[in-house]
Amino acid sequence: MKKTALIGAIFLVLFVFFGSPQARGQKEADKYDHWLKEEVKLLITPEEESAFKKLSGDEEKDKFIELFWTKRDPSPGSKENEFKDEWYKRLDYVTKTYSSGSVSKGWHTDMGRVYMIFGPPFRIRAGEGGPKPDPSGGTQIEAPPEMWMYQPMPALGLNSAFTITFRNYQYGYDLDQQTPQGIHRAMEIFPKVVLFSPDLKDVPAYKYALEENSAEGKMIKEFMTTGREAKQIPLEWRPIFTRALGGSTYVTLLVQIDPQTMDRKKLKEVTFFGRLTGEGTEVQDFLKTVKVEHEKAEKLVMAFGFPAKPGQSVLYLGAEDKDKQNHSLLRSDLDVQDFGNDELNTSTLILSSEVVAKSKEDAKEEFSPYVTNDYKAMPRWGNAFKPAESMSVLFHIYNAKTRDGEVDLAIDYFVTSPEVTYRLNPQAIKTKIEEGKTVAGGTEIPLSPLKPGRYTFKVKVTDRVANKTIERTTEFAVE
Repeated sequence: MKKTALIGAIFLVLFVFFGSPQARGQKEADKYDHWLKEEVKLLITPEEESAFKKLSGDEEKDKFIELFWTKRDPSPGSKENEFKDEWYKRLDYVTKTYSSGSVSKGWHTDMGRVYMIFGPPFRIRAGEGGPKPDPSGGTQIEAPPEMWMYQPMPALGLNSAFTITFRNYQYGYDLDQQTPQGIHRAMEIFPKVVLFSPDLKDVPAYKYALEENSAEGKMIKEFMTTGREAKQIPLEWRPIFTRALGGSTYVTLLVQIDPQTMDRKKLKEVTFFGRLTGEGTEVQDFLKTVKVEHEKAEKLVMAFGFPAKPGQSVLYLGAEDKDKQNHSLLRSDLDVQDFGNDELNTSTLILSSEVVAKSKEDAKEEFSPYVTNDYKAMPRWGNAFKPAESMSVLFHIYNAKTRDGEVDLAIDYFVTSPEVTYRLNPQAIKTKIEEGKTVAGGTEIPLSPLKPGRYTFKVKVTDRVANKTIERTTEFAVE
């Protein structure tokens, strides 16, 4: 056969194979098979692998994969999934770098697996090789070992600096047969350690990035460049911090707008937009259209939120009315609280005089610190109350330790002023719960015994299992 005819025949076979619907279906199946067996084999848990294999449709598989990576996203509300990006970066590196002849390549090699799990070592050192006695007689040449040195990784049980040694036994460099059990154990538990949000059932609804060419995107970009504030809509705000997924913090902004001479109808819905810039290159955008909580009040109160990384940040906040004719642009420093460590902690205290049954609309909304399983506390600006009112206090408790699967918490409440101190009825919480889960706390107090004036409300939480205590305070007034 002529060469040109042979090439044409090969081309025809390839065209028929890859161009036919059957071939495309096979290609899609190969894509999911490759994802399972080559891309995430070192990450996926046995339970996840079993669940994935039972899925039939592409849509189900795509949703599974999206949720798979979201569970491993250290900041699930941000635009980027840093863990996923780093994983594929490592995968690309080991695929190009590590192989062992025709036996295995990439992450299938010991060096590849170690690199995928522990990342690049901070130092690589070659040991001594040379001749060594052969039991069958004579000598054999041993290639020098290679040692990878790492800093401590407490999350994997490696609390001090460690070294991983590779030796060239036959088909390339493999783990030293004397590798400590701690290293093997760390590699075994790695898939669960990086499963930051194991109980997540759905991908969080909120992931947003301002379009640079949108009106809001252009305003924020210009505002960040010039620093010129705009105050066509008179507003003020304060932050509420609660724990979010994967070590991030959910920032809720409680906003009060003074309509003054503005048309109140145009302020029934306000669009808030902006950008939170944190340390390094971390950026969080948001754009939310929010309805007023109290329409009949003289001033309008509303709340919205977004997830953010803990730490010192700068908030560029924009607001525009329903017709997009008036807007405000404000800049402020924001210290986002950190709930990601293992220490006993609580969310911001929320004070409210009105707690109502949760509506269907509330159930559809994403997370709000004002909403529980069954009830919603109405946002209150300024924490100012009338003597005839009762004051409800809501908060979350984080990182309580367990004994036999049960938390044991003592909660004390105090109301103080320069003149008096009241100790309210304490509470005890002893209930079965998974360690690390959130515990809801709260109380309600009548304000009629208090004289008009300013007060401090203090919550003291004692974890009797861990023998640790934390206090949280907030100010309020009786008018």
